[in-house]
Amino acid sequence: MADVAVTPKGYTENPDLLPTPRSQQKYSGWTWTLMMFSMNTCIPMFFLGPIGQGLGLNFWQALWGSLVGNLAAVIVMWLNGVVGVRHGLTYPVQLRSTFGFRGTHIPVIMRGLSGLMWFGIEAWAGSLAITMIIVSLTGVPKDQVTAIAIKYLIIALVIYLGSFVLVMLFGLQGIGQMANWAGPIMLIYFIWLVIFLATGSQFKANVPTLWVSKVGYFTLPFAAYLAVQTNWWATVALNISDISRGINPAKKGAFGIGLFVGIVLCQMLGTALGFTAASLTGTILPQDIIVKFAPGVIPAIIGLLFAFLAPWSTDMTANSIPLFNILMSTFKMRWKPAVIVGSIIAFFAVPWWYVQGADSYLGYMQAWAGNYGILLGPIAGLMIANYWLVHKQKVNMGALYTKGSGAYWYRNGWSIAAYVSLVLTWVICYLIAALINQMAYIPVGSVKIPFPGGVIWYFSVVVAILLEWLFATILKEKKE
Repeated sequence: MADVAVTPKGYTENPDLLPTPRSQQKYSGWTWTLMMFSMNTCIPMFFLGPIGQGLGLNFWQALWGSLVGNLAAVIVMWLNGVVGVRHGLTYPVQLRSTFGFRGTHIPVIMRGLSGLMWFGIEAWAGSLAITMIIVSLTGVPKDQVTAIAIKYLIIALVIYLGSFVLVMLFGLQGIGQMANWAGPIMLIYFIWLVIFLATGSQFKANVPTLWVSKVGYFTLPFAAYLAVQTNWWATVALNISDISRGINPAKKGAFGIGLFVGIVLCQMLGTALGFTAASLTGTILPQDIIVKFAPGVIPAIIGLLFAFLAPWSTDMTANSIPLFNILMSTFKMRWKPAVIVGSIIAFFAVPWWYVQGADSYLGYMQAWAGNYGILLGPIAGLMIANYWLVHKQKVNMGALYTKGSGAYWYRNGWSIAAYVSLVLTWVICYLIAALINQMAYIPVGSVKIPFPGGVIWYFSVVVAILLEWLFATILKEKKE
């Protein structure tokens, strides 16, 4: 497909939100797969094992939960991301077809804020690794390294975000270069470390505990674990076009294969490694496992360096771009100012003030990952229905960049079908969550507010698809 000349009408467009020209869509299948590996391979990924262990699952149950949960997320990612490959569109512009030209700001902000939370979680992990390297080199005993490092985390955070800004200012090309090596090297290191632990005499007696299960597959703990695995990528499932628009459309199958290999298989491997390491050592924090059990100072330092690079590259490809989208689409910033301002905002989102150790970090992450699906699942469902069912894979590129009229202006810039569907999906999913015992409770002072959590993401995607198809047809919002 040749480049489509787009001239914004009725307004001045941010140049960074214009379609990516075909000449700049250079990612091969190999590069894309490595990017997904890099995006996926991060310190929080290795917590998926301990989360399953804490819920009473054994090794095989955790692996099945990872396969099913991530496969569901990847299917949604593919359905949304082909728009980026085919048309070079960013997430904020892609949303105009579904929510209307003006109606995009709410889903952009919702995705950006969820990305900001993950940005903070990853930055905490990477900054801790930097601090632990420095503390270890001073000769502090292994069992004291983590506690001391956490006290100085805020200093390392400045280094983490500063280096992040320098690389991100190079744009998508810089992201692609990082993805070529950060993720795979991190995985290779942890494979080696887990094999070392499992074959050593110190932990051989703990190997049988890997197969001990306290719960079944059709139980609430397994459902909760499935939700964590799926919600891990419920964020990226929305704005995957921000990254996939760099793929060369001529590379048939590259997009889907890269998603499956780089996310599903990689996440399963990370789950297996994290589960095994935590079961053998009784230690939750991967950085702590490296410091305490790696054979020697040099292997420990190398491991901690990878523990810094992995979340760093994940923040580049997955977590920061949605935040930058808010700044570029809503506040009209260019890419470089958005990177700088977004990184400053992320500094205050990092939970250094809240998380004081492995248990609290794990709880913070599990509570977040397990319960925000209701917010993002409906947006994914609406986008899928709009592209595949309502407009039947047709995109009016000129209308996407036309303010005041055109196919996607709908009613004064807002899609009534999308917002009626969104609100009804939330209502229906509240009822479903109550009926199947998937309600979480958010403490606000002395009051606990009920909030749909767990596997409700699955229901929200399906319900939103059906409602968007129905209301877009009834309200006659298809105007090609």
